This record gives sequence, C-alpha cells and structure tokens, in this order.
Amino acid sequence: MEFCPTCGNMLRYDYSRFVCSTCPYIARIERQVEIKKKQLLVKKSIEPVVTEKDIPKDAETEAPCPRCGHNKANFKSIQIRSADEPESRFYRCLKCDLTWREE
Repeated sequence: MEFCPTCGNMLRYDYSRFVCSTCPYIARIERQVEIKKKQLLVKKSIEPVVTEKDIPKDAETEAPCPRCGHNKANFKSIQIRSADEPESRFYRCLKCDLTWREE
C-alpha cells in the first residue's frame, strides 16, 4: 500500500501509476518495483452476539427451525443496536439446538 505524501490518503492504482483521490498527487510506477515488506493478513475470530446460555429454556414459541423444520423454539429479545432501532429476536430450536435470528 502506498500513501499520499501530501494528504495521507491511500493511493489507488490507475494505469501504471498511483493516484490520490482527494488531491492532484500522481506517482508514476517505475519498471523495477521493489517489495519492501510482505505481510500476511490474519482473520480475526468473530465472537457470537448471543450465546446458548443467553437464551432462556422456559420462553417457548412456535417458530419453524431452518435446519430441521421442528416447530418449537426458545426465544429471547435483545436490544443490540441503537435505541431507535427495533430489538432483535433470537431463537434456539428445541430439537437440534440451532440458534438463529429473526430476519
């Protein structure tokens, strides 16, 4: 990645040159490009928003499971976004323990 020396934004590649999208800076690419550092990107693990112990075992409703088709599930409503957004409802199938969110 190359950055603009004028404004600090990341330069984008455009027909054998690097161009800044916010200022008029243009850097021509020479034929002999030297790679200074190679770094592998590592994916971060995703932590679940709701775990199995967050959903109670006593609140039961009729909701078809997307995996096994069973018609009963436990549910819990949680406010995970801002206050002006609707709450999210999470379900867990009583037969196969699949957890899903109401879309």
